Parts: sequence; structure tokens; C-alpha cells
Amino acid sequence: MTSNTFSVEDLRAAVPATSGTTAVKGLDGNIQIIRDRHGIPHVRATSTHDAFYGQGFATAQDRLWHMDYDRHKAYGRWSEFVGESGIEHDKQMRRFQIKASTKRDWEALNADTKAMFEAYANGVNAYIDSIIILPIEYQMTGTTPEPWTVRDSLAVFKIRHILMGVFEGKLWRAQLVNEFGAERAAEILSGYQPGHLVISPPGENYNGPVLDGLEELSNGLGTIDWLKDDDSGSNNWALSGSKTASGKPLIAGDPHRGLDTPNVYYQNQVACPDFDVIGLSFPGCPGFPHFGHNAAVAWCVTHAGADYQDLYVENMRLSGDGLEYEFKGEWRDAEVRHETIEVRSGESVEIDVPVTHHGPVISQSADGTKAIEFRYTATTGPNLGYESLLDML
Repeated sequence: MTSNTFSVEDLRAAVPATSGTTAVKGLDGNIQIIRDRHGIPHVRATSTHDAFYGQGFATAQDRLWHMDYDRHKAYGRWSEFVGESGIEHDKQMRRFQIKASTKRDWEALNADTKAMFEAYANGVNAYIDSIIILPIEYQMTGTTPEPWTVRDSLAVFKIRHILMGVFEGKLWRAQLVNEFGAERAAEILSGYQPGHLVISPPGENYNGPVLDGLEELSNGLGTIDWLKDDDSGSNNWALSGSKTASGKPLIAGDPHRGLDTPNVYYQNQVACPDFDVIGLSFPGCPGFPHFGHNAAVAWCVTHAGADYQDLYVENMRLSGDGLEYEFKGEWRDAEVRHETIEVRSGESVEIDVPVTHHGPVISQSADGTKAIEFRYTATTGPNLGYESLLDML
């Protein structure tokens, strides 16, 4: 049998067993994982710790390869699975410095949040330890799953969001200015017309200018002329029970994500004395960050265009053995982080990632004198958003 030849029996044998009893270590009590006729797991536990342990175990049963896919993508290690075709992706992910950001996150999180992530990771690893036949994707690639860590959970959440921000739109607008010039770009990027309703403060009208930025676009031409699409949009809404046939309120959210196989979301239920929630989670991350409900409250997400990713255009120069960047008329030393990308059936690739106080460099001009740095609320400093995952249940 070669890596490209698998029989139906091979595929069936790799499907995890979802019935029976498994003995694992580190539980407060027994965990039940009941699957309904659709295969959706319902985790029932006697403690909060065991609830997240069970969620990790059940998710790994169904989505271990998916989780490992996201982990390798986040860390810029995809080439270890797919070879040379993954190198360009890995270079970009190394520039984002997701792995380094998870270290800062973990050190700053509170004890309850850490306990949740540790229980989840322990559940994932309990499943990995119980595997008799590896998921078929590991057999195809000739690899084995590494133990799951708490920082892996932080990373897979970020990889599913970092490319859904606003920085790509900013790059696109810069290219628009390059292509058409500042004046024509200003006509295309017309903003909101006077009289539009605005979200905050509610009920007010927008009375600002049609465009307030032509001068800035013109002045910026010199810094982006070396730069030679992202579909966006989102919506959500809620209805009072007085407006529905059932008399029950309705809430809906549309994150406008691209289609994935397997789907980016994973439906499951987790119940213990402290909470009972059913919804959609991200494989590899505990809780229900985007969609879920308990007996009293439902929540959902829409992916709006909040300005939480910034780009900085910097002047750069070599100085001795180092690299410098200009800030307010002064030249500062840039940190240069050395990265090694291992490539399946190929030579490893070495890259250097310059980092300034604004963030890591994600793009440079051919002559190295201009660079774009990336600053993102989820990677720049400790991201404490994970602390909401337990409380919201």
C-alpha cells in the first residue's frame, strides 16, 4: 500500500470508535459523550474541568487532523505535511509571529482560563493516546500527531481570524491609489453620503464629509509606489418574540466565512453543573466563541470591519551587521528573528523576520529600503479575549 492508495476498508478502519468505554487519567468523575443520530456529540460531566476535558476528547475524535492542519498553518509548518507547495504560506505565517504571541497570551491569562485550556488539551491528548489506527490523513502523509498544548489552542483560534481582518483591504486601497492615482481613488472610495444612519450614537445621522482624506492619499503616494482581494461583508440581526410566529425571540449572525472542508465550525454540546451550552466551536479551542445558547441566552457573531489591524510603511536600511528603521527622524535598531521552515521531501528554508516596535515586517520592497509592518490587537500584546470564553457560558 502506497501513500496514495487506500481501500474503502482502510478508510473505514480509520474512523474513530464512538461507542464503548475508555479509561483515562485525571478526571474528577465519569464523562458521558452521547452522539445523536446526526453524530453530534453531547458531553455530560460532573465538573467544569471534566466538561472541557470531554469537549477536547470528542473534538479530537472527529477533527484531530483539522486541528493539526490549523496548528501547522498557524506556526508556519504546513510544508512539513505538503512539501514545497506550502513554503510561501509558511513564510507569511512566520512573518505574522503567531507562535511568539501565544507565549505572551498564556503568561497573562487568569487562572480559571488557564484551567479551561489545560483541561481541554488534556482531553485532546487522552484521545491521541487512545488511538489504535491513525486518521487517514496521517497515514497519507506518513506523519503522527504531536501532543496538543494549551498554546496550540490559542494559535488555532488566531489562524482562523488573522486573514479576516482589515489589513488586506488597506493593501488593496493602496494598490488602488497606485493604479489610478489619489484623485481617482478618492472618487471610488467615496465613504458614506450625508444623511446615512449611523450605529453609534443610535438614531443620529452621518453629517461628515463625503471623503476626508484626499490630501493624505496624495501625500502617501511616495511611500507605496513600490507596492505593485478580499471579499468582505457581514450581517446580524435579532427579532423580538412579538414579531415571530412562535412568540420566541430569534437571533442570527453571519460571519461571511469562506467554505471549508471540513467546516471551520464544530457543533457540540457541553453540560456540567455550572453550565449547559450547545453551539458551534472552533476545533482546537474550548468553549463556544461565536455561536451558542444555554437555557436563557443565545449569542452569535458577525464579522464587521472594526479597525483592529494597522499597517506601517517604514524606511529601512542596513547598518553594519544589523538592520535599522526610521522613526520620527531617528534610526532605530530592528530585531531580526531567524526562522527555519522544514520541508517534506525537500531542503529546509531559512528566513529572517525583522520586527520593530510597530510589529513584524510582512512585506519589503525589492531593494529593501521600504517595508510594511503589521500590528494586530490579537498578536501585538497579551490577548485577554480568551478570558471571556468561560464566563459567557
